[in-house]
Order: sequence, then C-alpha cells, then structure tokens
Amino acid sequence: MRSRRFATSVAAVALLVGGAVGPLAPAAHADHTRQHTCDQAGGQFTQGALPGQDRCVVVVTTSITGPFGRPTSSLGDPVPVNSPLTTETPVVPTGAPGVRTETRDVGDPVVVEGERRGEPEVTSEEVDAGEATATPVVVAGTPEVASRTERGTPISTDAPGTRNCERVNNENGTRGVERCERTVVTTTTTPTTVITTTTTPQQRVTTTTQPRQTVITTTTPVTDVFTSTQQQESCVTTTQPTSFTRTSTQLTTQSQIVTYQQRTMTTTTTSTFRYVGGGPGTLELVVFPVAPNPRVQTSTTAAEPLVATVGLIAGPPQVTVETLPGQDIVTTTCAPIAPEITTADGETTEDVESVSAPAAPVITVAREDLDPIVTETTVPGPPVVTVSTRGTGSTCFNNPSTAAQRANRC
Repeated sequence: MRSRRFATSVAAVALLVGGAVGPLAPAAHADHTRQHTCDQAGGQFTQGALPGQDRCVVVVTTSITGPFGRPTSSLGDPVPVNSPLTTETPVVPTGAPGVRTETRDVGDPVVVEGERRGEPEVTSEEVDAGEATATPVVVAGTPEVASRTERGTPISTDAPGTRNCERVNNENGTRGVERCERTVVTTTTTPTTVITTTTTPQQRVTTTTQPRQTVITTTTPVTDVFTSTQQQESCVTTTQPTSFTRTSTQLTTQSQIVTYQQRTMTTTTTSTFRYVGGGPGTLELVVFPVAPNPRVQTSTTAAEPLVATVGLIAGPPQVTVETLPGQDIVTTTCAPIAPEITTADGETTEDVESVSAPAAPVITVAREDLDPIVTETTVPGPPVVTVSTRGTGSTCFNNPSTAAQRANRC
C-alpha cells in the first residue's frame, strides 16, 4: 500500500538515497512560496518563529502482504455426486387394522305418490244473483198556489166642478149666492187581472230489487305425500396399514484444501527538511544530534489467509434408512338389512266445493226530484179608480142673482 504523498515525494526519496538534493524547480504557474515547495514534495509545511526554522516533513508509507510459516491441509464437506441408489423392501402389515361399519343404499329408491286430506273449512257468503230489476214511478206532491194582480191600461175622464165656495150676498137674502173656484175633476179607472199560479212538485221514485243468494264454500286442503322405500345393506370395511423400508446410498466427493497464513509488513519513512536560501528556497535534510533522519518504522499485522483447492477425492458414502407408510390393504364385506322408508310432503292444493241457496232480496228506493208542473189561470179583478181635482184659476157663481152672476153661472 502506498501513501497518497508517495508519488509527489521525489525530492524526499532522492535525499534518502543520495543525501542532499539540488534546488527543486517549481512549475512556471506555481506560487513561489515555501508552502508551495513543500506541497510539491508531498510534505506537510510548518512555519517556525524565524525564517530559518521553517520545516517540511515528508512521510512515505509502503505495505507488502505475503505468506509465512508452513501451510495446513484439510478436506471440504462431502458433496453429493449424481443421484442416490435406492432400494425398497416389500410392504408388511403394520399395527392393528381399522374397522368401519357403514350403511349403503342399494339401487334407486321406489317412490309411491299419495295424498292426505286436511280439515275442511266452511265459509258462507251472500252474493248477488243475477241482474237487479229497477221500477220507476212518478209521484206528485202537494201543490202550491200563488196569486198576483196585474194592472191593465188606465182610462181617464174629466168633469167640471167647483171648490172653495163662499157666500157673497147678505145673509138676510132669500137665497144664498156663492162664488166658487172652477175645477176639473179627473176620474182614472185602471182594469186589473188576477193571475193564479199552481205549482205541483213531482218525484221519480225508483224501486230496485237485487236478487241475492247464499254461497256455502267448503275448502279442503289436499297435500301430496311421497313414500320412498330405499333398499340398504350394511358394509364392514377393514383397513390394514402397511409399511416398507427404503435404503438410499449417496456417493460423495471432498475437496483437498491447502491454507496459507499471511501477514502484512508496513514501512513508514518520515523525512524532515529545512529550507536553504531565501524565497521558496530549496529543501535539504535536517541533521539531528541523536535521532536519525529520515526515521524508518516497521510494523507487522495478520492478513486474511490464502485458501486454495488443489484436488478432489472420493468422500464417504451417505446411507439413509427410513421406514415409510405403504398403501393400505382394504377389504369390504356387505349384507342386506331392512329398507329405509321415508315420507315427504309435496305441494298442498285446495279442493273447493260451493253450494248456492236463495236469500232475501235487497230492495233499495231512490228518489229523484223532477221539474214541477206549473199551471196559470187568469180572471178579471176589481178596477182601481182614482179621482184627482185641479183648479182652473177662474170663478163662477151658484144661485146667481144678477145678470153678471148669471152670465158666469157655475
């Protein structure tokens, strides 16, 4: 194993071999410092208190691994070769036999179909028997009479008259002369007619007769019954366990193994340089009064052993003996037994019988109001007579006594 600084420690190696070394020429692009010169040599730069005390320490480590001592020989684990050789013994009974008794069906069952009638249920119900018969009759009610009077065209007649008469001659006269106001007396006669209206209500009365009958229904449940007869036999099965012995011989090989012990020797060389001259300077070994320079240290550690296979030899055969279960020996003997009879219910239906008998009819009466019968009769009524008196504004005289009064006689 080589240190990462080994490749760059050219100056240090030269010093170890030949002593002092000429100046190291730094690369053209390098910084001209002592740190850079030490880095180029693969060392670790240490700055002293004074310029002459600067140091560059270069450490080079090399490692070599190799065998030592006498090798040891051993054999590897046996490895199977090809398929094993197997031999088997004949089967032999093993242990007590097992006995099992079971009942088996023989052939198909014989099924006989029958029926079971249940408890009948009787119900009674009245229903209509045919169409209903309807008979309509119109019935008149109590008539109502109402009268009204209608007036005709009035006829008016005028007649002269007087009013407000007062005596105008001396009370001592033979006859009393009266001056009266002339009037017109109008008599208006209006004829009347009496109209009598007779309203007779009427109804249509419909009598409906619905014939009825009583239906008596008897319902009897009927269940299908299936009787199955299955012939059977009793079978005794004896099962005898068996076993056999299997011997397997497996050939093997073993590897011849040689093991070499190994160790690693590590050499560490530490060189201390100082700087000669100003600036970056050149490197030369420091001479210590007592300790050597460079200082060489060697250490040894155990490494992984080297194992090599150098050949194959026949290994010990592997023999296995095992006892395995064989095929059972089964024997069965059967004998008839009593058949199995089972009964199963199937579908349940209903047997329905109905008997009818006449019942009392249902009679309903419906009333429907019709338009009433209306008749009118007319007879003349008493006339309505009205009399009105109006003054004419002129005067006349009753029992006139003078020519002028007589000329204006009432």
